Amino acid sequence: MTKRESTSNELTVYRFGFQMDDIRAAAKIIRPLLRNRWKRHNEEFWGGEYYLQTRKNGTIIKLHHNYEAFFDHWLQPNYKDYPLLLFMQYPPGTKAPDRDELLEKFNAEIKAIFIPPNSDALASGERG
Repeated sequence: MTKRESTSNELTVYRFGFQMDDIRAAAKIIRPLLRNRWKRHNEEFWGGEYYLQTRKNGTIIKLHHNYEAFFDHWLQPNYKDYPLLLFMQYPPGTKAPDRDELLEKFNAEIKAIFIPPNSDALASGERG
């Protein structure tokens, strides 16, 4: 497999799901893999506790719950076995990590899955 060029002129967005309920423990495991610093937040409207890193270059990395009790709503209803989601957004012109390498790193520590783009839109008609 050849390595993909990571710097893109387009927005790069990844979403991963993790089979772990404890968001604090997951944040501790994921942080060194991403080499980032989390800022912990707790807002019921946004699903309770979540971890966020924003960078000056516009990169956003957010670890949050798949289920939002405030709205009685699954963000990724087809991935209910993955209670935690990791959202990663890299603006045009920034270097995004290789998606497959990230998934391999995550799976070495926690059971993880890559969630394809627009998977929430495909499942929007489902309730459960």
